[in-house]
Amino acid sequence: MGNALGDVSNYACCTTRGDEAAALLVKNRHHSWQDVPETEEFQVFFDCYETREEMVQRTFSGESEHRPRRWPLERRSSGELPRNRPLSLVPEAGFRTFAERASIRQLPEPTFRDDMPLLPEDVYEDLVPVLKEEVLEQWRRRMEEGDLDEQLQKQLQAGFPELEEWTSLSTVRRMLRASQGNLAQATPMLMKAIECRVRERELFQCMRCKAACDMRIIGRDRQNRPTIYISARSQTEPLRALIPQVFLAFEAATRLAQEDGQAILVADMIQLQPHLNMDLFAFKDLANNFGVVFADRLNCILIVDFSWVAQAVWSTLKPFLSERTQRKINFLSEAKARSFVSENFSAATRDRIFSSFDINRDELSTQEDRFAHALRTAICDVPLGELRAADEAG
Repeated sequence: MGNALGDVSNYACCTTRGDEAAALLVKNRHHSWQDVPETEEFQVFFDCYETREEMVQRTFSGESEHRPRRWPLERRSSGELPRNRPLSLVPEAGFRTFAERASIRQLPEPTFRDDMPLLPEDVYEDLVPVLKEEVLEQWRRRMEEGDLDEQLQKQLQAGFPELEEWTSLSTVRRMLRASQGNLAQATPMLMKAIECRVRERELFQCMRCKAACDMRIIGRDRQNRPTIYISARSQTEPLRALIPQVFLAFEAATRLAQEDGQAILVADMIQLQPHLNMDLFAFKDLANNFGVVFADRLNCILIVDFSWVAQAVWSTLKPFLSERTQRKINFLSEAKARSFVSENFSAATRDRIFSSFDINRDELSTQEDRFAHALRTAICDVPLGELRAADEAG
């Protein structure tokens, strides 16, 4: 694969004593990404769904039809969390107990004990039916009044499954958390999210797109959150062509996620190509649609090796991101990023992220090397869209 190891050895031998440390680093980087093993965990996206037989069995067994379908790792819906489970509070909500929320909002006496801690999905529970009914009513009016463009009309003629799916209790609660309980903000967010899902129906049905970079799900952190990795050096297409891959990466990550449905993003900005990322209309389109479809899905964003070129791009794009999203972004050098990853990620994921740092800083690596490495270190077939030989054989 790629350049022979002998090339690296020769490079090391031809350096002066003062360059030996740098040459050794180059050699170690080269060995790092070549030696990384394939992932033990590997999920095929469409294996995450229940079969028709499972659906029929669930229906006739009396289980709720709104119960989430089977994911690769069994997830509980928000309503299924046990009451005795200790969960962290939601700081932006400002309520510590049911009684406190009830007194401030002048709600009826709480059903549960006054001193019982609020779970994240309970904070805005009184607003859930209000938001759901408002969104259903707005869509009903839009369809009756013909407030739809040609593309939407064509899509909705084939059905509207997105409306039921995206007004589920878990989704409505997520929109309320993302908007911090602001109905005036949550309503257009959910309306736009549903519209985006309708417009991109074919993309989310096939879960395949052209790979414009190495963006993939590379592993998990210590809280078992899926971790998405992307390197700027691997980008081969303009930003607009990258948007479908971003959507599919996060869609797959939400299927692999645990109870909170959140993921982590590691963006390695080494050798950023500004000419591919200066389409402001494309970035605004991505920010507006991504921000509503995947609202409250990002737990943390690591931006690694943020150069002065990247800073110029960032200053241009920053206004399109919400303050809440901006607060989740951490700018780190490679050294500090390695320290953070070591502390917060599982050993297997740590090694894959480190080898990704190495291959993207190895001048001897080729585009083919980097894409092959991305396939080898992905834990899901989406969004790169290829199965490894071992999985095809098995």
